[in-house]
Amino acid sequence: MQKEIMPSPELADMHEVASATQRWIQAFNAGDAASICALYHPEAVLWGTTARSLITTPQGLRAYFEGHCVAESPPAIRLGAQQIRVYAGMAINTGSYTLHTGPEGEQRAFPARFSFTYCKRGSDWLIVDHHSSFLPA
Repeated sequence: MQKEIMPSPELADMHEVASATQRWIQAFNAGDAASICALYHPEAVLWGTTARSLITTPQGLRAYFEGHCVAESPPAIRLGAQQIRVYAGMAINTGSYTLHTGPEGEQRAFPARFSFTYCKRGSDWLIVDHHSSFLPA
């Protein structure tokens, strides 16, 4: 009988965190504010790419993402490199993305960076801290 090789718990967690980040990208690109917000812990904070102040409430998160989702030409994100680290029920994913925005045929690309800090709640990795900003010219 062949013995099944199981990934280490840390490796499995890294894959789960990468999947959680991919779900965030998919929800953002779908313009689904409710699905985006479901990926955040109730006490999460957000320094959004275009936010003028720190967002500290679920209502603030929803308003921020709804503002992006109702744009005439909703923005879309293409994920770049990411670096995931896992620490006993917490994880940090730091990376880059390109924000594409503007009307079809006139879209502009803006390179940006992000940090998601996750905590594990049950079997889910939820975002507790999110920072995103454009890369300096």
